[in-house]
Amino acid sequence: MEKLELKNVSYVYSKGTPFEYLALDDINLSIKQGETLAVIGHTGSGKSTMIQHLNGLFKAQSGCVLFEGRDIWENKKDIKSIRFKIGLCFQYPEYQLFEETVYKDIAFGPKNMGLEEKEIDRRVRQAMQYMELPERYITRSPFDLSGGQKRKVALAGILAMEPEILVLDEPTAGLDPSAKKNLFGLIQKYKEQSGSTVVFVSHSMEDVANLADRIVVMQNSKIVMEGTPDEVFAHADKLLEIGLSIPAITSIFLQLNQKGYALPPVYTVDDAAKCLEALIGGNASC
Repeated sequence: MEKLELKNVSYVYSKGTPFEYLALDDINLSIKQGETLAVIGHTGSGKSTMIQHLNGLFKAQSGCVLFEGRDIWENKKDIKSIRFKIGLCFQYPEYQLFEETVYKDIAFGPKNMGLEEKEIDRRVRQAMQYMELPERYITRSPFDLSGGQKRKVALAGILAMEPEILVLDEPTAGLDPSAKKNLFGLIQKYKEQSGSTVVFVSHSMEDVANLADRIVVMQNSKIVMEGTPDEVFAHADKLLEIGLSIPAITSIFLQLNQKGYALPPVYTVDDAAKCLEALIGGNASC
């Protein structure tokens, strides 16, 4: 059984008005336990609308969303518990910080779950460890922290609810390269330690190539391609045609191939380095 499924999901904004817009068109998608799924597509392709259906923030106007085989809207009273199990983090989540201390902000979700203080405390401290937030931050105002640290606090607030699926909309938007690499490293470490499933939207093909087990490509409110990074980036021409980029290292290797160098397709800098080392070492191929 799949962990989460979208079956024939469609959604129309401003239905019945002159501004009617089809945002999702008969979407079918299965998300497996423990995988990291990347969702890519140009602006307006339906990415954000789709991920907001995953935890019931939006309700499908046709079709359904299944969590462990059950329609998440089967009983409206259960939708709150679904949102604890499927944690959704919006772009720039630090804008949603509001408590007077880091501890209180991270504890907000667990308190809404009705947990005892001891369990809330355990979860807050565990989430801070996942995000590598120093213990001395517990009593500090989140508004006194740097942008990157605020982002970590906001994410820790979601991790403290211990979601089975973590959904992230452009989680590193606005961060410098160093902070971006650090945050994605922490998310990957969290996934490995917790066994959670991660779904993330990104415009960075480098991040997608490095992190994703599987990629979903959206265009004009539909899923037009899905597969492993190797399978998706092998169709570089198609991605470029629909207005998406490919990893820079992939583009470099394609250009070298056009100049007569017999190089295999690569999608990450690490793979490129290994390939070049093999060739320099005298191997006939990578």
